[in-house]
Amino acid sequence: MKYTKFYLIFLFIVGLLISACSDIQDEVAPSETVSVHGIGVLVKSSPSFHGRQLVNNSMDDCKRCHASDYSGGTAKVSCGSNSCHPAIFVHTDQIMNPNSDQFHGNFIKEDNWNLSQCTPCHGDSYNGGIVSPTCNECHTNDGGPEACNTCHGDFADPTRTSPPRALNNAVETTDPGVGAHIVHLSGITIAQNVQCIECHIPPSYFGSNGHIDDSPRAEVTFGSFSSRGIGEPLYNTTNYKCNNTYCHGSFAFSAANSLYSFAYTAERIEGNNYNPVWNKVDGTEGACGTCHGLPPTGHMEAELKSCATCHIGVVNNRGEIIDKTKHINGVIDVFED
Repeated sequence: MKYTKFYLIFLFIVGLLISACSDIQDEVAPSETVSVHGIGVLVKSSPSFHGRQLVNNSMDDCKRCHASDYSGGTAKVSCGSNSCHPAIFVHTDQIMNPNSDQFHGNFIKEDNWNLSQCTPCHGDSYNGGIVSPTCNECHTNDGGPEACNTCHGDFADPTRTSPPRALNNAVETTDPGVGAHIVHLSGITIAQNVQCIECHIPPSYFGSNGHIDDSPRAEVTFGSFSSRGIGEPLYNTTNYKCNNTYCHGSFAFSAANSLYSFAYTAERIEGNNYNPVWNKVDGTEGACGTCHGLPPTGHMEAELKSCATCHIGVVNNRGEIIDKTKHINGVIDVFED
């Protein structure tokens, strides 16, 4: 009985101590400098800025409290709020794998190519910022991630900025995002190659007005050369045809303005105003005879082999273009060597 009373008294005293300690703990003010979370933790210019505290450029320390996906964890504070790091969730193990759905390029694409989400950590010039890895070891061209061939074109060749690759990563010419880009820019055999400005307004830099917008595709705005024909040139986004372009036969030359009216059988010599299909790249859309007849409408009858009689230096006696600068150039080259 004596021992029972002793134990009861002992337990009562221990209970009082525990209760007292709990009350005292509740009254203790939390430290202002728990780990990196001191005054200035969110101020970039502060020595206490949390970004400066990452060890060896690793974010493992963040995951201990904010969870492995930075959603809040035991800290109950998400790193991925719109005001902090909205792009943080892209940093998975597959972030550098271009074949993965979690590749960082896919994340940027889904956010309409908004690179501003990268700069808070990687720096305004993408050179690593305070502690984040530099982007410029992979993006080695001028502008780093903002180089023209980052999102479209050949990532390994800064001179190849047009598709393929398209924005959807397509490389086949049957995809409208690819189409006849390469043929127009470097593969025309019967005329001079076409510059980007004849179909688009090339941006001077990544943030140029109209470059990144809400439209699902690149705008087609025809240039002065492709627009010099009859009617306004247009690109049909439904059937992928180019309409009323000078370079595909939208032209007319008047007999009244010609020194060689004898060659005319009508008031004008006209082209066929052919409407080529942009993503049909099999040689048929620019074949000889598609843009104008052989001979053109309104031209005196003549065999193909006799074109060289008048169009000296342009075509040979087999009907082959021998000087690309004199064909589809806006003028009629006649009796000139």
